[in-house]
Amino acid sequence: MIETIVCSSLRDARALVARQELELIFCEESLPDGPYSDLLTVVRERTRKIPVVVVISDANRDRTHREAMEQGAFEVIANPCSRQDVQWAMIRAMDLTRSPRTAQRTEN
Repeated sequence: MIETIVCSSLRDARALVARQELELIFCEESLPDGPYSDLLTVVRERTRKIPVVVVISDANRDRTHREAMEQGAFEVIANPCSRQDVQWAMIRAMDLTRSPRTAQRTEN
């Protein structure tokens, strides 16, 4: 079963990352109180890495995609995104987080 938790601000998302074990994060490109990159920084600082999928607007697609991936995003999908886009990102992230090889790589 998948539990979904919605945060309406960067502040709420930071607090959630600090207090709860998460399997995957979807984050809009722009939040009311800051950019996705601030959340990526918080996630990067954790011992256990959490895959972050950044949902971007189509306007600056190439530049934003490149920047998000360089800053540690697991995946970037453009809005409007299809159900298949979301499902594919979830499947890939879950495969990554549950892979024994991944666990060994992050420990070294």
